[in-house]
Amino acid sequence: MTGLAQSPTVGELRQARLALPAPEPGAGGARYRRALADLTDAALADLWAGAARDTGLDLDHGVALTAVGSLGRRDGGPLSDLDLLLVHDGRTLDGAALAALADALWYPLWDARLDLDHAVRSLEQCRRVASADLPAAVGLLDVRAVAGDGALAQAAAGAVLADWRRAARRRLPELLASVGDRAARAGELAYLVEPDVKEARGGLRDGVVAHALTASWLTDRPHGDLDDAYAHLLDVRDALTLVTGRRTTRLLLPEQDDVARLLGLGHPGRHEVVATTAAGAAVSDAADDLLASVAQAARVISAALDATVRRARRETARPRFVRPLVVRGRPTPPRLPSLGKGLAEHDGEIVLAGDADPAADPLLALRAAATAARTGLPLSPVTLTSLAQAAPVPEPWPAQARALLLEVLGAGPAQVPVWEALDLAGVVTRWFPEWAAVRNRPQRNPLHRYTVDRHLVETAARAPATGGPAPREDLLLLAAFFHDLGKVPGGHDHSATGARVVRPLLERLGLEPADRDTVVLLVRRHLLLPAVATRRNLADPAVLAEVADAVERRPDVLALLRRLTEADARAAGPQAWTTWRAGLVETLFTRVAAELALP
Repeated sequence: MTGLAQSPTVGELRQARLALPAPEPGAGGARYRRALADLTDAALADLWAGAARDTGLDLDHGVALTAVGSLGRRDGGPLSDLDLLLVHDGRTLDGAALAALADALWYPLWDARLDLDHAVRSLEQCRRVASADLPAAVGLLDVRAVAGDGALAQAAAGAVLADWRRAARRRLPELLASVGDRAARAGELAYLVEPDVKEARGGLRDGVVAHALTASWLTDRPHGDLDDAYAHLLDVRDALTLVTGRRTTRLLLPEQDDVARLLGLGHPGRHEVVATTAAGAAVSDAADDLLASVAQAARVISAALDATVRRARRETARPRFVRPLVVRGRPTPPRLPSLGKGLAEHDGEIVLAGDADPAADPLLALRAAATAARTGLPLSPVTLTSLAQAAPVPEPWPAQARALLLEVLGAGPAQVPVWEALDLAGVVTRWFPEWAAVRNRPQRNPLHRYTVDRHLVETAARAPATGGPAPREDLLLLAAFFHDLGKVPGGHDHSATGARVVRPLLERLGLEPADRDTVVLLVRRHLLLPAVATRRNLADPAVLAEVADAVERRPDVLALLRRLTEADARAAGPQAWTTWRAGLVETLFTRVAAELALP
C-alpha cells in the first residue's frame, strides 16, 4: 500500500479509497472495509486538526465529529457517502463558532467531490430528531466518535440508544411499516434477476433493521448466519462499485459476470453462457453462482428479520411484568400446549417437547413440518437447529413418512414458509440430496419470478387449487414438487434430465413401481401441453394423436398433466398463465381426452 493510501488528506481520500487493493475472494471483505474506514477516519482526523488551526478554536471539549450509518458501523464501501454529524453540548461554542467550524469541515469535503450527508446538532437536538425521524433514529444507533470530545460523542450515543429502547414498543409499528413499504417498492432480493442488494427485501437495510430491533431489547439476537449473510452482501456491493466505478447497489446484468469473478465465484474450466445482455454480451455460469449466493444471503437475512419481528411483536403484546406461576411457594415453569408426539407450542412457535429425542425419532422433522403447515405456527429457530440433526428417515421411506410429506405438500400456500425454514436449516437437502443442485438457482426466463427451488415449492402450493379431476392427488403433488429437478448446471433438456433424477428419489420414498412410472412420466412431459397448445394446429388429428401417445394413451396421466401444467404456469408468474394460454391448453386437453375415450 502506498503512503498516499495510508494517510490521505481529504482531497486525496476519494482516490485513496478507490486505489485500495481489492479484497481477496472469500474472506478479505471485512479487512477491506476496515481499511477503508481507517483511511476515512485518518483523513477526517486530519481535517479536524486543520479546522482547529484555521478557526483557532479549542476542539477537544464540548464538540465532536461523529460518523453515523455505514461509516459509523465501519462497513462503508469504496464510494459510500460520508454521514457526518457535528455534535456539541450547546454551551462551549456559540452559534458563530459552530458555523465557522462547520464551514471548515464541510467545504473541503465538497471540494473533494465526496458525497456528504451532514448535520450540526446539540445533544438535545440529536434526541429530538431521533424521536421524530425513524431513519435518523436507526442511523444514530451507530453513532461513532471520529475526532474531538469522545465523552460527548459517547453521551450522544448512549442517550439516543436509551431513548430508542424506551420508545421501542411505540415505534415498532412505524418501523415495520417502513420495512413493508420498501419491500413493496424494491421486491424480494432472493428472486430478482437484477436486484438492489441494499433496498430489496432481505438486503442490507433489512440487516440493519434486524440489528436495530435487537438493540431495542424487545428481542434477543437472531439465530443463524445473519452476520455472514450481511457481510456477503457488503462484499457484493463493494465488488459492484469497483467494477462499475460508481456508487450503486443495483446489480445489473451487464456487470454480474465481472462482479462474480472479482468475488472468486464460478467454476474454472466451465464457462457456460447462460444469458446475454441486451447489447449481446455473454453472461457465464459465474453470474448464476453470484445470484445464487445473493439469494442465499437474502433468505438468511429475511428469516432473521422475520424471527426478530415475531418476537418483538410478542413482547409488545404482553404485559411488561408477568408474575411467575407459584406452586407451594416455588416458581414453576409453564406447561406447554402439546401439538402431538414430541412437539409443543411456546410463545406462538413450535418447539420440541420435553420428551422429544431427535436422534431416536426419524419422523420428528416430518411431523414438525406437517404440524407447522396445518397450524400456521412457525418452527422456532432452536427447533430447526435440532431438526437438522435428527435421525435420517429410513429408506425406503415408511408409509407414515410419505403420508406426512404429502400432508405438507397438500397444505397449499401454508407450506411455503415451512419449506423455506426447513431449507435454510438444511433439512430439505438431507431428505432430498438432489435439491442441492437447484437450490437458489436463478431462472433468467422472463416468465419466471422465482428461483428453481422456490418455484417447485410454489408449484406444489398451487396444485391443490387447480381445477379438474385428479385420480391420484398424491402423485400430482409429488410431480409438482419435483418437476424441475432437472434444471441443473450444464443441463439442456431439463424435462428429460429431471425424469432421470427423480426416479431413484421416488424409489427412496418407497413408491410402488407403477406410481413411480406415473410421476416420472409427468416430470418428463410437464411442458407438453403448453408447448403443443401454443405452437401446433389443434384441429389436426395427427397432433392430438401425438399428444395421446406421449401420455401413453392414459386418461389418468392426461388429467394429472392438465393440473400440473396449470400449477406450474401459475407458479411461474402472471405472464405464464394468461387467459389466452389457459384457453389453448384447455382446448388441447378436451380434444385429446376425447381421442382417448374413443374405442
